[in-house]
Amino acid sequence: MTPHQQLSGTYLCTVEITLQEGGPLQVGQTPWRNRRISNITGGAFDGQRMKGSVLPSGADWAESGLDDDGNATTFLDIRSVWQTDDDALIYVTYSGRLVIPQRHLETFKDLKATEALDPSEYYFRIAPTFETSAPHYGWLNNVLAVGLGQRLATGVRYNIFAVD
Repeated sequence: MTPHQQLSGTYLCTVEITLQEGGPLQVGQTPWRNRRISNITGGAFDGQRMKGSVLPSGADWAESGLDDDGNATTFLDIRSVWQTDDDALIYVTYSGRLVIPQRHLETFKDLKATEALDPSEYYFRIAPTFETSAPHYGWLNNVLAVGLGQRLATGVRYNIFAVD
């Protein structure tokens, strides 16, 4: 492989997103999928080139199920708005995967217990894209990123890297 055929990334930011207390809204098993919705109530992000708040808007319209090995699998579909400390608005959307091994399913039922679980014990990855009209953050419009996730008692934390 040439250097241009290898994947590398640059740290962009860490974001913590708080989700609605009481857990997701359970739409349940429809004819097409098992849908649940987690409303975003706020949060914060911080990185070398951007810092600010996650606005209380948007949600995760997740689909979930079990794989052949009994692991819980979730397809993430998130839309949110971030506001930088200098008042720029950034529309952030991402998909991703959360896979919880069968041996940890009971732990994940208690959100407070999930923080004690090492993130290496489950698979939680996202692929965010950004959209903004703010000239100072226009570079984000051309970024595809990946994030490593961790469940928290109040929501989620992602370490996000721009793919070079």
